[in-house]
Amino acid sequence: MKKINLVIGTGINESGGIATVLSVFENEKFFKNQNIKLIRTHTHDHTFWGAKRFIIFLMALIKLLFCTLFYQVGVVHIHLSSRGSFTRKSVIIRMCKWMSLRTVLHLHGSEFVEFYEKESSLNKQKRIRSVFSNCDRVVVLSQSWKRWVDGIVDDPRKVVVIYNTVSRVKLIKDNVEPRSILFLGRLGKRKGVYDLISACEMIKEKVPDFKLILAGDGDIDAFRKIAKEKRVIDNIEFTGWVSGQDKLDLLARAQIYTLPSYNEGFPMGILEAMSVGMPIVGSRVGGIPEAVESGKEGLLVEAGDISGLASALISLLSNPEMSYELGMQAKKKFDENFSPEVIMPKFEELYSCVINKE
Repeated sequence: MKKINLVIGTGINESGGIATVLSVFENEKFFKNQNIKLIRTHTHDHTFWGAKRFIIFLMALIKLLFCTLFYQVGVVHIHLSSRGSFTRKSVIIRMCKWMSLRTVLHLHGSEFVEFYEKESSLNKQKRIRSVFSNCDRVVVLSQSWKRWVDGIVDDPRKVVVIYNTVSRVKLIKDNVEPRSILFLGRLGKRKGVYDLISACEMIKEKVPDFKLILAGDGDIDAFRKIAKEKRVIDNIEFTGWVSGQDKLDLLARAQIYTLPSYNEGFPMGILEAMSVGMPIVGSRVGGIPEAVESGKEGLLVEAGDISGLASALISLLSNPEMSYELGMQAKKKFDENFSPEVIMPKFEELYSCVINKE
């Protein structure tokens, strides 16, 4: 029988962190090199009142069974976040255990702690612990996440940290727009967008001609209204969701990247910005402090500290030399710690260990 590995997750062309990670795997030829078949379990398409979603999930279960019958499956690599994603993947993990398949659970959800501690009953928490413990390995995105997951699995030795990575891009930042700030992601409270717009009031007092580029979906009209109320609408550009060349153009154009989130895993946007030499202004949550050391690759503030966020952004907007130096340090750290050349071999080693039961 032909040997294959399976990856279970959303479609590569969907939006969101898991889709972005899977697209990197494909771009870096990890799927090809590891003889991987991708089984899609989910779509954001609500066509026919969600019936399409149900059909895609049902087909995923059938494909999993088919692959088990007609191939020699080495590893089933399951990408999981919270809520609906957990519900779907828990069914798949139980199927894998029933069929004696070796499994890697890859945790992405930045809100998983909240899902576990505040939204789940005691019985559901027990089920979550069982699902995690039934896997051969659990991949988390940062040391801070490992400390938490260690407390819900039967054997903390199975929990491993492998950082996210992004594919390298050929980008020449020779036409950077001075005093420009870029945000990439869904516009909402969790990502700190309310705080960011509030900080713009203070920034405008010190740097009147700054520009904030909010590139993402969400309730754009609501944020436009807030920006008008705070009289900073002329300083903010709403682009909507961007990808591909449009995103690269923004990364080439902007001076600073910001992500003042309230919770995160290991943000792909920060890695993309670091890879092209942009300084980061972010919050001390999730894996961000492991990517960015404040004062070295960027500046970090506490989540919700609007004054601190404004001050950090003003510092870099007003000091292009410092901004450039932090950006170069960010690129160096990406190259040495988070590049595909560093990260992808860790997944190859992980697969080998799971297959050989090490």
